[in-house]
Amino acid sequence: MKKGRIFFIGILLLTIGFLFSWNVSLQAKKTNNASNQENLELQRALAYQEIQNVMAGHTYCYEAQKQAYEIETFWSKRDDISYGAQNMGRKAVINYFVKTNDAAHKAKLKKMSELFPNEVKDTPENEGIGDMVIHLLTTPYIEIAGDCNTAKGLWYVPSINVEIDEKGDPVPVTIWEKCDVDFIKEDGKWKIWHFTQWVQFAAPLDKSLVDGSWQLNRPFFTPQPSEKQSGQQQKTAEQAKDGRDQTYSTKRVAGWRPDLPQPYDTWDNLKSGGKTTP
Repeated sequence: MKKGRIFFIGILLLTIGFLFSWNVSLQAKKTNNASNQENLELQRALAYQEIQNVMAGHTYCYEAQKQAYEIETFWSKRDDISYGAQNMGRKAVINYFVKTNDAAHKAKLKKMSELFPNEVKDTPENEGIGDMVIHLLTTPYIEIAGDCNTAKGLWYVPSINVEIDEKGDPVPVTIWEKCDVDFIKEDGKWKIWHFTQWVQFAAPLDKSLVDGSWQLNRPFFTPQPSEKQSGQQQKTAEQAKDGRDQTYSTKRVAGWRPDLPQPYDTWDNLKSGGKTTP
């Protein structure tokens, strides 16, 4: 009888110990989960400001014509980056955004040095002469993924741009557009991943903003697309008809393009059509 009682007490103590240990473990797990969630929410809050700094870096580099520095500093190192629908992949983005602008700078400087030999010298430090690109970021609308690894943002961007024409005269225009941008976190830093511009209207400053007759072409240097790129540019033109570039018209309702970013869990989840709540 005594042995049975001791056995019973032993089992009871083991059970109590197990339940106590299980409860402590459960509470620790809950505390750890709450701590992780709190840390994730803090990261997402910080991401909002960090992403705005990345976009500000883009506009500053644009004005200074430092596209190579921008790609190196503010863009993802991935091979699947994109700049607009016609420049998909790292090589295409660098070719368009960096090399095309470099070629334009050299061509315009050569022309200006020929037109004004006593004032403008054809030297590397003068490359970019005649350009002024001021883009103003407004109305940021940013959604950070639930896992805080990617983000989507939308900005309205009014701008003043100046280039020279064949005579060396300035051609000032205003362009109003929306920038639809995807971001990805790399080594703890937010980087531009996909960048798309939706032009609302563009007009020379000596014309009505709603004239609608001016075409968005560079006045002096327009790079010719390669045969491989032509099809992609045609596709972009078709997309423009569908609402990407919309000149003002009294006979058309302004398009709801692009859609506002919506909350989502992860990038893979978003692209697979799954639920999009964080």
